[in-house]
Amino acid sequence: MIISFRFKNFRSFLDETFIDMKAVNYKEHPNHLVMACNKKLLKTLAIYGANSSGKTNIFLAFTSFHSFIFWQLFSMEDIPRKHFMSLLQISSLDKILPFLDEKVNTQPTEMELTFISGQRVYEYGFSVLNKKVLTENLAVDNHVVFTRNADEITIGRQYEKVLRQKSGIRPHEDRLFCSILTCLDIPEITAFMEPFESFFSKRIAYYCDFLEPFQLAGHLVMDGRAYKALENPEALNYALRQLRKLGIPAEELIIEKGIPKLGYRVKSRETGEYRIQYMDYTKVSLGTMKYLQLFIQVYHLSQEGGVLIIDNISNEFHPSVTKFFIDTFQKDKNLNIQILFTTYDISILNNQQFRRDEVAFVDMNEYHESRLYTLADIKVRSDASFSKDYLLGKYGAIPLLKESIH
Repeated sequence: MIISFRFKNFRSFLDETFIDMKAVNYKEHPNHLVMACNKKLLKTLAIYGANSSGKTNIFLAFTSFHSFIFWQLFSMEDIPRKHFMSLLQISSLDKILPFLDEKVNTQPTEMELTFISGQRVYEYGFSVLNKKVLTENLAVDNHVVFTRNADEITIGRQYEKVLRQKSGIRPHEDRLFCSILTCLDIPEITAFMEPFESFFSKRIAYYCDFLEPFQLAGHLVMDGRAYKALENPEALNYALRQLRKLGIPAEELIIEKGIPKLGYRVKSRETGEYRIQYMDYTKVSLGTMKYLQLFIQVYHLSQEGGVLIIDNISNEFHPSVTKFFIDTFQKDKNLNIQILFTTYDISILNNQQFRRDEVAFVDMNEYHESRLYTLADIKVRSDASFSKDYLLGKYGAIPLLKESIH
């Protein structure tokens, strides 16, 4: 579970930006909260904003932070070849881009994530500049494990004894010290590094409708997801059941001559009998395939808990489908999955769907600087008409239309 994510000087976000999943002391929608390590955390966060305001850069901040860590912790040999077609395929140290202003981009980009894994609370972050790691820090349950300043490593008091012999290790300027800790055969270190590794390898999933910054062919990404879906029949069957709840009679997914095909249960006009008709996935609606893939990810995350981060959740979805999907996370029985997403869909922007601390906005000023804030930050009343007031411009983060198109 994510507690908070902080980043600074990343793409359009110049100033420090803080995504806080800790719940505000509101009475509405208590079922939207989950208790973890004595903390009340939000299950959902919806992010609104105008086109080109910087919403996708929040998604990229997560993926860039995650993928840099991921490929430092795991060697290429640790990951099956067929899984390479994923969002985390390419190490993204070169994708951690600073703000565009040349006077500012001489400063480092900072990122830090506070999260829960294995009933422990982790605070891990780093700063980078010109593909070099300048600082790095890790704390577990409020105990400092290490801090790094360039190539100088300072070990926290609680771990000085077990790491004393390793204090001379110095990571390369483009390497993270946490990747060295995972290689140490020290029980006290392994005890907290295994949940750390598990979080970054199993507990975060992403979905987006664009390819940058990973530059992969769309059909290869889809193929990879289809093959991966077949590896776990339980996850696939769970996702197919969700499709059928929407009235889509999908029965199975197969690979025929290397091509993924979705099988539909259709009724014959001539005999009145039902049969399975297979359709090449390239001919299946994008919304259907997106929904199938998302619920496969939901199934995997539900096994041990995790976070699903989606850019533009409502793209390809009817508004009622978007609501159905979000409702899945906000139900009482969901105790271990969070979802963060960007959207333009105002049909769900209301106080029946969200708490005030579950709705955030991204606005961009005249200097092309993005900022993030929530309805809780701007002290909106619980009985406010969120969507109406948003369209009236009371919350900002809307397009500034200067004239109509002729």
